[in-house]
Amino acid sequence: MSPKATPRIASGSSTQECRQCALAYHGSVSDSGCMSEQRAVPPTTALSLEDMMVSLRLENADLTEAVAARDSFIAVAAHELRNPMTPMVGQIELLLSGVKAGRYTPQQIEQRLERIQSLMLHYIKRSATLLDVSRITSGNLKLAPASCDLILVVKEVIETYAEATRHAGVSIKLDLPSSLSGTWDQLALEQIIDNLMSNAIKYGEGGPIEVGVIDLGNTICLRIRDQGPGISLDDRARIFDRFERAVGVDSRHSGFGVGLWLVRQLTEAMGGTISVETGLGVGSVFSVVLPRHGTATPT
Repeated sequence: MSPKATPRIASGSSTQECRQCALAYHGSVSDSGCMSEQRAVPPTTALSLEDMMVSLRLENADLTEAVAARDSFIAVAAHELRNPMTPMVGQIELLLSGVKAGRYTPQQIEQRLERIQSLMLHYIKRSATLLDVSRITSGNLKLAPASCDLILVVKEVIETYAEATRHAGVSIKLDLPSSLSGTWDQLALEQIIDNLMSNAIKYGEGGPIEVGVIDLGNTICLRIRDQGPGISLDDRARIFDRFERAVGVDSRHSGFGVGLWLVRQLTEAMGGTISVETGLGVGSVFSVVLPRHGTATPT
């Protein structure tokens, strides 16, 4: 058999020229001037593959973060929905044993039942929070703006915290006009006020809470001030994000980490804005500004 033929170099061409030509069209050339069998990937294709790999890595990181956030939320939700059951069961057992033993007067029974009712309502609110998160993230939140009195809504929500504030020794100072009518989704208003009040009680460290409403003509401003530890500059940028807390997580401050996120989502859905004035050691003031007669903004 004849030996394998080797490529011939054209007359008048240098080895370097041949090497460059072969590299451009076929692949690489050995030091002896011969082309190797491996073909080079065109530069544009190489860049495209590199971009794809970078994109895939970023997408994988996003998915990993999303799965971690989901798992964290499920763990927190399971913890937060299980914990309130313990005092409820305890109150029911205490009431049953007392009634059977004839130890309680009708007034004491009424007080125990009111305490159980308060715990159950709080539990329902926690469950509703999970549904709200699901509706907003899936884009299925539907608002129904209608005429209502903001002052009545504020007072009704604050009344639901009478037992919690009494138990915590927290006083509430109101600065409200006699009435303030407008067009809002009443349930969304209740959720906004409820979450801000819950936040103020939870982080207010027992200090007084100030609730005010200002009529600005075409807009209104709801302000809730607490006397808590305040929020650092770094934390201020993230407290309205989902699964974030205003302060560090500890045994005293439990929760889903979605309260302020819900407030922002509902506020923006009604065409409004939310902001916070705060600093370490000076408490926090959350301000919600809403159009007086707004329409629902798609979420």
